[in-house]
Amino acid sequence: MERTARDAIIRRLEFARTELADLEAFADLDFSRYTSDRVVRRNVERMIENIVNSLSDIGKIILAQTDIEMPDSYRGIFEKLGSRGLIEAGLATRLADATRLRNILAHQYLDIKWKHIETFLAQGRSDALAFLERIEEWMAGQDAGSH
Repeated sequence: MERTARDAIIRRLEFARTELADLEAFADLDFSRYTSDRVVRRNVERMIENIVNSLSDIGKIILAQTDIEMPDSYRGIFEKLGSRGLIEAGLATRLADATRLRNILAHQYLDIKWKHIETFLAQGRSDALAFLERIEEWMAGQDAGSH
């Protein structure tokens, strides 16, 4: 793997882990607080968006490094990673679904946003961590193969 690609992945891994750690403070967020506290709502929405974007960026870098054709959507990034066996198929599907959150956060009403945020808080955080761990394993294998 190219050094610049490796460094770019590492930066995004660290950023995603920081955002996930910050999001942990909102693990028990409920609809009432989400709708009544604008600061909490903005912070949670932004953290989730940052996490999904980071994971997507990592996926794009990996696809570029493995000469796999680049899909034309964020959803497609995770689908490709799953279909090529770089991540587990179920995880790929859930992360592909999480990419919908980017549009939902920008364009939907609070009650619709909340359903997706609640799902992300319940499952998405652990999926994101599983993805990060899998990418770290993949990178270690790439490093071992280059020596």
